[in-house]
Parts: sequence; structure tokens; C-alpha cells
Amino acid sequence: MWAQTTSSSPYSTAGIGEEGALPEAHYGGMGNISSISFDSTLINTYNPSSYSLLSYGQPLFSVGVTSRFSTYSNSSGSFNGKTTGISNITMAIPIGNRFGIALGLKPFTQKGYNLSQRSYAYDDSTTFNYQGYGSTNLLFVGLAYSIIKTDRSYLSVGFNLGYLFGSVTNQRSSVFDANSPAGGVDLTTYRLKSLYYSFGANYQRFLDIDKRKQLFVSAVYSPQISINSYLDYSLFYATDVNNQLSYTDTISYVDDNKGKIVFPSKQTFGAGYAFTPDTKKTDGMKYQLGIFAEVTLIQWKAYDEQFGSHTTSEFSNTYVSKIGVQYIPSIDVTKKAKGIKYFSKIKYRIGGQYGLLPNSINGRQLKTTMVTAGLGFPFLAQKTNSSLNVSFNYGANSTGNAADLKERFYSINFGIIIAPSSYEKWFKKYKLD
Repeated sequence: MWAQTTSSSPYSTAGIGEEGALPEAHYGGMGNISSISFDSTLINTYNPSSYSLLSYGQPLFSVGVTSRFSTYSNSSGSFNGKTTGISNITMAIPIGNRFGIALGLKPFTQKGYNLSQRSYAYDDSTTFNYQGYGSTNLLFVGLAYSIIKTDRSYLSVGFNLGYLFGSVTNQRSSVFDANSPAGGVDLTTYRLKSLYYSFGANYQRFLDIDKRKQLFVSAVYSPQISINSYLDYSLFYATDVNNQLSYTDTISYVDDNKGKIVFPSKQTFGAGYAFTPDTKKTDGMKYQLGIFAEVTLIQWKAYDEQFGSHTTSEFSNTYVSKIGVQYIPSIDVTKKAKGIKYFSKIKYRIGGQYGLLPNSINGRQLKTTMVTAGLGFPFLAQKTNSSLNVSFNYGANSTGNAADLKERFYSINFGIIIAPSSYEKWFKKYKLD
């Protein structure tokens, strides 16, 4: 089973952890916009309709890695967190002129925290320690079809069908300091095994005959699902709470408590506009500027853990609005492009986002803000769509109240996309004479 600890956040204590895949480098530079397919040399696993919009005859393989560094603080003090994980492993293949397929693996939710609290009563004190770890992951296959594919308009639809798997654990221990390290330990583990699916659509249209102005509209819908799950719960007395071999006295034990986790529906809507100057009227380089925006809505109040008398986590509905800009100094592929410097071929990206998170502290819902920047480095040694993408995110999550826990974070995202050169053809059928 593929598993990684991809969170170091106290906000992952509730439910099955923090939702959402780790940032992918090529979209991470643009506010993490993920529904709009504005570049046929990039894999967009979030919107499955994008698979049929890839460059003809150019299958793509993508892998990404993300590192996130956080500082958490409130009026009582501060501490740091760090995590590194794989954001995606994906292959996408265009088939003919209208179809595209993809196969991949990416994180679904992440849990990771380690917190301590000490309370005092008369002459004794008790130390409580809270730990969480684990992740759930999504192995998926996707199919897309271009309903409309004319010289100026494209309309594609698609779906992802995936297998959701993994486990997350909450561990709590309590120790009377006079008897340390002996104490009580309880463990709660959720094990998930279920199908997951989502649907997407993309519409693109050139607004002029010269194809210098292009409009983008997109939508992605993930319906509410009931995830097949198992809940394991155990309560022990341990002579050493830090050593599982010392969990000798079992006070309570429940194994394979079968139930459902109701995971909320999610909707994303995006739009964008890309512009290229009229080089017939000027000797300047043929640059491209794209501006994109989207909003994501998640109905987190519908989240429910259905395991008999088990108490479910409570969340608030969320939205996140995002904006991103991509600038390419030169997209010229004519003969005169041979004299253009490499820096003019790099894709420059900036963006940001603002919204609400599902977690609340003392009845106050968390807000998230972030600014982003990124670069896309094309491989020019051969005629290929391969590229190295790097992005940087900086942001904060807080309620706005100084007494509540606040997170400041930055992340560095790397991704490589590999495509065959013009001299190679993956999956090409050859004829023998």
C-alpha cells in the first residue's frame, strides 16, 4: 500500500484529515488554479475533460514533489512544522483527434500533528499528548471526449473514476507526571476502501479569425459520496506510553466497525482570457498573456461519520477564490524564433487565493490567504513538450483573533513533465515491409 505523511498541521485533527492534493508545480504558481485547461503541454488531473485537449500524438508523464514549512503561533507561544510529499504521478495519452485518457495516483486527504498540553491539580500534573498520522490516496483512471472540435471552438467533457484507499489515525495519551512514563493511550483509526468519481467540462473559443484572443470556461463537479470505511478503536494502560510493546492492559477494543463516511460535494467554476499581439503590425516578439480566475465551493456541513454511537467531526461550508496570470515572452515557432533567447521561452506565472477553510476555532472559522509565483522551463534540446516547473507559495491561515492558532507557511513545488521528442513516438504502430 502506498502511503506518505503529507501533513504537519494541527488543523488535520478532525475527520480524516486535510482535504486536497498537494500543490502541483505548474498550477501552484497561479494561485493553484486547477480547473482550466489553458496549456496543451500540461496534465490537468483535477479536470478530466482536459485529457482530450492534449497535443496530438504527445503522451505526457508527470511527477511532482512538494515541501511545506509552517510556523504555528498564538498568544501562548509558537512551534514549527515541515512536510514533504509526492503531489502526483500521472500519465495522460491523447487518442485520435477527440479522445484522451489518463492514469494516476495522488493524495486525497492528509493527517499529521503532534501536540502536548499540561494541566495541574493540587500537587500533581498531567501531560496530554495528541498525535495524528497517515493519509488516504486516490488511484484513478480518466476519459475525455471532445464534443466540439472546430477551427475556432473546443468543447470537451470527461470523468475520473478512482479507488480511494488508505488509513489515518488519532492517538491520545495521558500521563500523571509523578508516574511517568506510565499512563493511558487510546487509538482511533479510520480505514477507507471505496470508489470515487468526478466530472469536468472545458470550453475554449478563439474570438477572432487570427486566433489572437481566446476565451476559456470550465467546470468540475465531484458529487457527495458515502465512503466504505472501517473504524478501529482501542484503549490501553501502558507502562510506557511511547512504546507500543508496553500496551499490556486492554481496557476497550473495537475492531472492524464497518460504517460510512459521507464526504461532501465539491464544485469548481473557472474562466480565463488569453491574448497574443498582432505581429503583422509590429516587429516585436509574439508574446502571450493569460489571465484566469476560479472559485471552489465545498458543502462541508454534510460531512458525517456513520459508525453507530460514534461522534462525528463538524465542519463549516467553504469557498476559495483564485486568480492567476501566465506570461510567455515568445510563443513564436517560425524560423525567426531560432534567434530568440531561452529566457523568452520560459513561462512566468503569478497568482493568489482567498477563502474560508472548514475548520473553526472557538466558534470562529479559519480564513486562508496566499500569494504564488512560478516558472515553467521548456526542454529545447529536441522538439518536445517536456518541461520542468517550479512554484513558490506563501500564505497564512487564521481566524483573525490573536488568541487562536495561526499558521504562516511557505511551500516549494517541483514538477517534471516528460514527453517524447519529435523523433520518438510512444505507442506508435509501425508497419513492416
